[in-house]
Amino acid sequence: MRIKKVRFIALAATAFTALVAAPAWAEDPGPDPASGDHAAKDPAADDAAVDDPAAEPQSRDNAEILVTARRREERLQDVPVAITAVSGSALAEQHLYRVADFAAKLPNFAAVQQNTRVSGLYVRGLGGNANNDGAESGVGLIVDNVFFTHVGFSWLDFIDLDHIELVRGPQGTLLGKNTTIGALIVTTKRPSFDPELNLEAGYGNQNRFQVRANATGPLIGDTLAYRATFYVDRSDGWAKNAYDGQKYLDVNRWAARGQLLFQSGAVTSRLIAEHYETSEYNNYYPSFADATTFANGTVRTGAWQNKLQSIFGYTPSYKGSQNANLNTQDRISSKVNGASNELTIDLGGPTLTSVTAWRQLRFRPKNDSDGTPFSILRAGYDVDVDQYSQEIRLASRTGGALDWQAGGYFLREDLVSNNRSIFQSDSTRYFLTGALPPAALSPAILDGVEYDQYGKLQVTSGAAFGQATWHLTDRLALTGGVRFTRETKKASNTPTVFGGATLPAQLAPARAAIINAFGGLIGVAGKRTTDSWSWLINPSFKLSDNVLLYASVSYGEKSGAANLGATGDKPLIIDPEKSTDYEAGIKTTLAGGRATLNLNFYWNDIRDFQATQIDPTKLTLGNFLGNAARVRLRGVELEASARLGSGFSLSANGSYNDATFRSYKNAPVPIEFTYPGGPTSIDLSGTRVPGSSKWTGQVSLDYDAPVSEKYNLIGYANQTYRSETNLLAASAYGYQQGYGVTNAGIGIRTSDSRYSLQIWGRNLFDKRYGVGIGPATAVSPFVRVLGDPRTFGATARARF
Repeated sequence: MRIKKVRFIALAATAFTALVAAPAWAEDPGPDPASGDHAAKDPAADDAAVDDPAAEPQSRDNAEILVTARRREERLQDVPVAITAVSGSALAEQHLYRVADFAAKLPNFAAVQQNTRVSGLYVRGLGGNANNDGAESGVGLIVDNVFFTHVGFSWLDFIDLDHIELVRGPQGTLLGKNTTIGALIVTTKRPSFDPELNLEAGYGNQNRFQVRANATGPLIGDTLAYRATFYVDRSDGWAKNAYDGQKYLDVNRWAARGQLLFQSGAVTSRLIAEHYETSEYNNYYPSFADATTFANGTVRTGAWQNKLQSIFGYTPSYKGSQNANLNTQDRISSKVNGASNELTIDLGGPTLTSVTAWRQLRFRPKNDSDGTPFSILRAGYDVDVDQYSQEIRLASRTGGALDWQAGGYFLREDLVSNNRSIFQSDSTRYFLTGALPPAALSPAILDGVEYDQYGKLQVTSGAAFGQATWHLTDRLALTGGVRFTRETKKASNTPTVFGGATLPAQLAPARAAIINAFGGLIGVAGKRTTDSWSWLINPSFKLSDNVLLYASVSYGEKSGAANLGATGDKPLIIDPEKSTDYEAGIKTTLAGGRATLNLNFYWNDIRDFQATQIDPTKLTLGNFLGNAARVRLRGVELEASARLGSGFSLSANGSYNDATFRSYKNAPVPIEFTYPGGPTSIDLSGTRVPGSSKWTGQVSLDYDAPVSEKYNLIGYANQTYRSETNLLAASAYGYQQGYGVTNAGIGIRTSDSRYSLQIWGRNLFDKRYGVGIGPATAVSPFVRVLGDPRTFGATARARF
């Protein structure tokens, strides 16, 4: 098997080298690459454009991005890893503000973001947190050099961006814990000593309005500068609730951010403080089907639809986003606070960097969990996260034969995940009809009872790391790195029940039976310490100034998840997930620096994959994680960009991703196969990983050219595509057909970029699709997490 991997990578790299390297060698060395997303800018070209009105205009996106994925500022085309960078201006021009929107520009990337807790980042089909607060994503999120643990932090609208970077493959040597699949690096704009004020206001359909503002400038000469940022985003929503007329899936959020930059001699310090807040009806997941019969043809009497019809005489609707009929739904509240300080000291040779950070998340859902106009059940996880981190790095100067970095990292995370199930006035009829005589079905048996599973997790993690690049010649370099991590997890689940009326002795067992079916009152607690190593070997060779060949083999581990809802014999803390990755690629600069073409091949083996298991003894809340599978990811990623002339620029990327379970013999059985005497598990070995499309891609065409001495016409069109996938393993209800989404905009700006007005549209053809599916249980049907419908509007910007 290992020989096959090496042969696959070597043949792929050799073939592409033969195709691309020859014309690249024939070119004269040109300026740095340029494109609408990650371009280089020749200062002389800017001067020429000013002096010569006939010179070709430069897009505002054409400023070169210096990526920091290796904790140094480097040109994108010089970094021998699979990395994509997109400027903040390019994202803003195309109204890509949320992390899920970034998929329109990043290859082999996806995000699910309807509400805070079930957010997830995915690279090559893997990532997320499996709807488990005690699990961590295999895709790291790093914002301004701070690593975030809980996936809920990825749900934010990151504002005032300088650029983003997506690094694919394990990055644990330098980029923090658990980055076994990839990392999304977000870099915001720093304070500047040049005064500037930027204002943006937009209005769109669904009565949506957005206001964004930032200001920067000096406070004390050239020593202390500030940057203040604010935004508000609101809309009415687009799914109307039949019960009370409230519109769901609205937007109602705001944020404020302040920065101070101190510079004096060899010392630089950047202090950031921020607050984000939302209150939205974003917890509506429309039902689209229910398994009313089992796969063997027998009636599933406990199905949600069958019980509603037999008990209440109610037939639910499955009309997509038009079937909301809920009587106890309320807004979800989320708050995030954070502070960090990055201190840099030039020691006259090496540079010392210290990053100190605190981050806090508060999440409060108020769900109508039965999906009906009846008062049956309200359930959801109250989540509280506090994380504290400290990183110290010492880095050599670049330009010598050996570049090196070494450092240490400390993390403390305190997390509470309280799973609250609140039974209401119709609960007794729903859960106990057929179990008790009709005369005994008093609402008091369950009405007002609350069953909590109070999960608590404490993580203490410390690491030492180092990475070095040896420049054997001017063209040949070898990078190696290693990281040792020791992590202690202390977890517990404490079930409690309270509330409700005092019951006579003959009815108390009925209440106890339902509580036991939801998980019971036996708590668990435990503690585990694990040691893990991450390492990297990464040779690279420049065939010419415009062609870079690279390869790498790396290993990393994702922390063992804590099942904070574990009861009885279910595992509390499971083993780490282990990832070994092989990559080979080529980066080329063509046409005198006007175009780039990059290709990357990968083969990633993952052992002890943390996969979802089902506890069939529970009515609901029965998911837990176990080390149940081996996964293989292999494929190819292609990226291209070009300045086409006459104001046009083009960027495109595509990927082929073969993500399969190599071994998963005890996978949970879909609900339609849970009939008496049916299989207790299924074998998913050889099948695709749910949610991993085999083909993905995007193409963007941008335009920016003068129509007079004072004004430029600007515009863009962006088309994305994802091939079919199954969002729910082995279930006939999980299929999502392939789809594409079209975004476009057109506008005008002043030649000095001070003012602009743009009309824009997203999902122009109103494609309806799902980005996630929730399985049916005894309390709910199959539900779908919806992609955004068509939106359109106008945005004005001003810079002073």
